[in-house]
Amino acid sequence: MLNILRAGSKRTKTIWWILIVITVITFLGGFVFLLGSGLGGSNGARVAGAVGSVNGDPVTRTDFTTALAEQRQNYKQQYGSEAADRDLKMLEVQTWRSLVYQRLMAQQAKHAGLQATDGEVVLSLKTQPPTMLQSAAGFQTNGQFDYAKYQAALKDPNVNWSPFEDMIRTQLPTRKLQERLISSLKVSEPELLDAYKQRYDKVDATIVQIPPDMAAAPKVAEADLQRAYDKYKSRFMAAAHTELEVLMVQKKYGDSEIRTAKELADGLTHRARGGEDFTALARDYSEGPGSDKGGVIDRVFKMSDFDPVIGGRIAALAPGQIADPFQDASRFVIIRRLPPDSASGPTGIRIAQIVVRVRASDDELRVQADKLKALLTEAKRSGLGKAAASAGLATSTTGAYDANNTPPQLYAVPEAADWGLNAKLKDLSPVFEGPDEFVIAQVTRQSPAGLASRSEVEQQLHQLAELDARLAASKPKADAIAAALKQGRTLEEAAAAAGVQPFPITGTTRATPDPRLQNAPEVLGALFGARAGQVIGPTETVAGWYFARVTRQTLAEPAAFVAARSQLMSEILERRQRQFLSSYLAELRGKSKVEDMRLDSVN
Repeated sequence: MLNILRAGSKRTKTIWWILIVITVITFLGGFVFLLGSGLGGSNGARVAGAVGSVNGDPVTRTDFTTALAEQRQNYKQQYGSEAADRDLKMLEVQTWRSLVYQRLMAQQAKHAGLQATDGEVVLSLKTQPPTMLQSAAGFQTNGQFDYAKYQAALKDPNVNWSPFEDMIRTQLPTRKLQERLISSLKVSEPELLDAYKQRYDKVDATIVQIPPDMAAAPKVAEADLQRAYDKYKSRFMAAAHTELEVLMVQKKYGDSEIRTAKELADGLTHRARGGEDFTALARDYSEGPGSDKGGVIDRVFKMSDFDPVIGGRIAALAPGQIADPFQDASRFVIIRRLPPDSASGPTGIRIAQIVVRVRASDDELRVQADKLKALLTEAKRSGLGKAAASAGLATSTTGAYDANNTPPQLYAVPEAADWGLNAKLKDLSPVFEGPDEFVIAQVTRQSPAGLASRSEVEQQLHQLAELDARLAASKPKADAIAAALKQGRTLEEAAAAAGVQPFPITGTTRATPDPRLQNAPEVLGALFGARAGQVIGPTETVAGWYFARVTRQTLAEPAAFVAARSQLMSEILERRQRQFLSSYLAELRGKSKVEDMRLDSVN
C-alpha cells in the first residue's frame, strides 16, 4: 500500500540505477573496498566464514560485512538516513557485486605481474588516503576531510599504519591495471570538435507536424511485422539480457504475532497523542526509514502519492495530528502530519512515521520456506510454472532486463534479479527471502548483446507495424502540404490549408533538442544541414510527418572551442572509460566461476 514509505522515498528505482553505476565508478576512481585476509588466499572456497568465492578465491564474511558497512555509510552521507528494506537489500546486492568485480580485477592484475613497491605504498597513503580514513571523525573539520590533521597523524610514531599499508599494497596492483586499461582510450580532435558543435550549434525554425492518424484501426499482417522488423532494426540493438519466470509468495504471520505488533503500535499512538514527543518515540521504537531523524520522511508528498484509503486519512489530519495505525503487509505504520514549510508550500504534504514490524517466529518462517523448497524440488522436474500451478500458485514474467534495468517486481528481492543475470537458461534459483515475501525464479530466456530476434520483440513489432499503418493514413495530408509548397505557397499557408498549426522552436541544439523533436532526430539532423530560409520535408518519423523552415542558424564560435575543449574531453573520456570498464568487467564475470554461498542460509 505504501511502498514509498517502506523504502523511505520514491527514489528506490533511482537508487538502484545509481548503485549499479557506482560499481564502475568505484573502479574508475581507483577505490577498492577495504578487504580482509581473503585476498589472494589459496584455501578452498568453503572455508570457515566464507560467503562466496571467485574462481576459487574466497570472499570472507569479514570482507562482506566491512564492505557493506562502507556502502551503508556512503548511503547515509548521500541521503541523510539509514538504508532500510528494499534500499538495504540493494546495498547488499551491490556490495556482493563489487566484491566479485574487485576479486576479478585483482586476479587479472596478478596474472599481468603487477605489484606494489614500498615507495608506491607510502606515496599512496600520503596522497590518496583510503575512503574509510577520509570519513574518520578524527580527520574531520566542519564535516570535511582535513588533510592537515591527516598529515599530522601520519607523522605520529604512536599510530600503527601497517593495516592500511597492507590494504594499499593489495589495492595498488588493481589500480595499475585500471590505469593500463583506460590509458589506451583516446579522443580525437575531430571527435571533440563534433561534440562541441553538437552542444553549441543552435537553430531557430518553424515546424509543421502531421501526427499519425490515431482514428484508424489498422490490421497487421505477417508481412507488416517483417517489414517493421527490417525497417526498425537499429532500435532492437540491446545489451545482453535475461528474462525470468517468478514465483512470489507472501509471508504469513500468526494472529498472536500480528496482535503483538498492533498493541505496540496502538500504545505508541496513545502515548504520542497524550503528549509524548513523537520524534523521540520514533527514534526509540521505529524500524522504518528516517527513524534516526524522528521518523521524518525527507520528501514533499502529493495526495496522489498515497493509497486512496491512506490518503483519505492523511487528508483528514490537521498539521501535528496523528492518524490511527494501519497495517501494511508486515508493518503497522503510524503517521503524523507535519506543518507545511517553505519547501512544501500550501499544497505539499510532509509526514513523519513510526513503523512497527510484525515479527514472525523462526519456526513459522522455516515451515513456509520448507514448503517452497519442496515446490522447488518439483519445479526441477516439471518447471516452475507447472509446479506453482499444481500448488495453486501463479507465476509472472519479468520481461527482458539487464544489470542497469532491474524488474520492478524484484525491487524488494534484488538478489534474485542479480542471480538471473549470471544463471543459465532453464536454471532454477534457490528460495530468496525478502522483507515480506519468498521468491523463486527460473531463467526463461537469455540473449547475448546485439540484435534481438523477432520473437523477442514481437509486441514492439505489432506496435510499430500499427504505427506505420497510422503514418500511411496521415500521409495524404503531408502530400497536400508538399504539393502546396511546390505551387509557391508559404509553409504557414500550406499548413493552414491542411488544418495544421505550425509552431516555432528557438535555440535548439543537437545535444539538447526542443522536447517536441525528441522523437524526430531525422528532422533535427536535417535542420542543421539546411540553410536559412530553406524548407525541408516531408520527413517521416515515428512521431509523424514533419516540414520545417530554418529561420536562423547560429554556429558555435571557433575561438570558444579552445576554452571548452578540456571539459569536453574530460566528459567524453569519463563516459568512454565507464562504458569500457563496464564491458570489461561483464566479460570477466561471464568467463569466471562465481559462487555465492550466502544463498545457502535460506536453502
